[in-house]
Amino acid sequence: MTLKYRLTVIREKIWLVIPLLLVLAYVGFASPATDSDKAQADDIEEVNAVLDAFEDAYSNEQLNDLRQLFFAEAVIAFDVAGGDNQRVYNLENWLESTQEYTFDTNDYISDQLTNREVQVFRNIAYVVCDYRYEDENNLGLGVDIFTLMKMRNRWRILSLQFTGEQGSNQ
Repeated sequence: MTLKYRLTVIREKIWLVIPLLLVLAYVGFASPATDSDKAQADDIEEVNAVLDAFEDAYSNEQLNDLRQLFFAEAVIAFDVAGGDNQRVYNLENWLESTQEYTFDTNDYISDQLTNREVQVFRNIAYVVCDYRYEDENNLGLGVDIFTLMKMRNRWRILSLQFTGEQGSNQ
């Protein structure tokens, strides 16, 4: 058997294999959800539940509930007013500032997170979303970026960055 003959035989047989490979590839992509797909869907649902709890705790001025949603080592950073107002806080300093400058000075607060884009990879998630903050005197619109980590089967916020514009609500 010559090399030329062997190559001809292989070439003829490869055309028989290609449709089989295409079918297998299609079945692989169109197969039912796997356990990891279900896990990711469950994780996305859990991450959204943390963000819902954040909205609720912030809007209802519940510092202890907010504290429970974050890791103690969390970092909160903001950049508002076109870069004229930038700060980086640890969790306790941010909660203290929020109490003093937001909760103590307003009877009404609303914080809504919309257009959420949630990405999960194993035990890390990040969320980019729009926010609308409103109190008695101010209206703020912008973007929040949350990083969450799942540890001991619980998602918590590792960092929060937000940017936006604040204006008068009058």
